[in-house]
Amino acid sequence: MPRVLVAFHTVEGQAGKIAQRISDVLTADGATVDLVEVGQASAPDGYDAVVVGDSIHAVHHSRDLRHYLEANADALRAVPTALFQVSMTSANPDDEHTAQAQGLVHELCDKTGFDPDIVGMFAGALAYTQYGWIKRHVMRSISKKEHGETDTSRDWEYTNWNAVEHFAHDVTALVAHSTGPVGAS
Repeated sequence: MPRVLVAFHTVEGQAGKIAQRISDVLTADGATVDLVEVGQASAPDGYDAVVVGDSIHAVHHSRDLRHYLEANADALRAVPTALFQVSMTSANPDDEHTAQAQGLVHELCDKTGFDPDIVGMFAGALAYTQYGWIKRHVMRSISKKEHGETDTSRDWEYTNWNAVEHFAHDVTALVAHSTGPVGAS
């Protein structure tokens, strides 16, 4: 059974939920998965593949993810890798928003030297009930401008779970291509 590390950073929890779903699919596909917050993740030595991801806040990836990618650059180049990015920019599938989301991926890769084999860009959630007063109003303003949900009395989830599962199956295929069929001995 291949060993896969899924390392993530989350603020309000949506990237964590996505990482959990990726882990669940990989496990169902026959992998042994270690799911861990990226700030607590060990070096990826001994893994057959590594999946990393986080959510975009203030138009940037998390410092924890950037640090992990930089600190483990050599080891990450030696195994198949995948990146998932969670942002509200991906909630709008038009060309302009897709280009913005891709730009965030390119920025991360340029800054860290990370070159993932697979990239998934997923819409996140508006966690209005978890935001402080200022952030709630800023996010409401942005959502209104983007024709999104503005009712701040509840949270709004935009994640396409089928796309997340498809991404995880793509990781399974990548691992199988690199190591042989998942679950084979």
